[in-house]
Amino acid sequence: MNDHLDLLNGAYALDALDDVERAAVERHLRTCTSCAVEVAEFGEAAARLGAAAAVAPPPDLRARVLAEARATRQGPARMRKPPPRPRRLAVAGAAVAVLVATAGTTWWVQENRVTDERARVVAAEQESARMRAVLAAPDATLKTSENSRGGRFAAVYSAAEGAAVLSFDGLGDVPSGKTYQLWRIVGGIPRSLAVLPPDARGGTRVVGDLEPADELAVSVEDEGGAPQPTDVYATVALN
Repeated sequence: MNDHLDLLNGAYALDALDDVERAAVERHLRTCTSCAVEVAEFGEAAARLGAAAAVAPPPDLRARVLAEARATRQGPARMRKPPPRPRRLAVAGAAVAVLVATAGTTWWVQENRVTDERARVVAAEQESARMRAVLAAPDATLKTSENSRGGRFAAVYSAAEGAAVLSFDGLGDVPSGKTYQLWRIVGGIPRSLAVLPPDARGGTRVVGDLEPADELAVSVEDEGGAPQPTDVYATVALN
């Protein structure tokens, strides 16, 4: 199961989890307020999507407008300028325009939120499947950092899959304005994998396109990351 249960919030809201994953998410929601709020928002967005798309002017609006028009007094025949349009008709027209525009905007925003969440669910499922493939590979081998300055920095590597499951936890605190950055070192050339949030001290991710001679590393950098590692915290060799 994916250790990052927050990635399953959208799937939970869309009722797309199996029983084991649903139970794990529900246990997590009992102690995580931010995830509970996110699940509620996703559920509300999905529930309102169809309703927002179906918003239309009141069915009797056309009849009321025509009746109002028929009741309007016409000016004398000698007057060529038509009588002014009743204020109520103008207000009604403006109200309809606002209603339609608001419904359209609400549908667009919610449709994009649901689409984005579906993309997150698909990405999380693909990551989970890739992780299971690496861990189940016959040649999967655990590699642990021998130079970590604290915490755990390790990887399960499979040459057959050409990938590793990188796992790290308990990384030390960093000064204000600093954060951790993950690296893949290919042929001696570092390539950034991700800049972690300032408060991140652990995580798990799949790293692909790896060769036995490659390395994985984590460094301490200024917030926003760096083009090259400047303060290496830990490395793990895959061979």
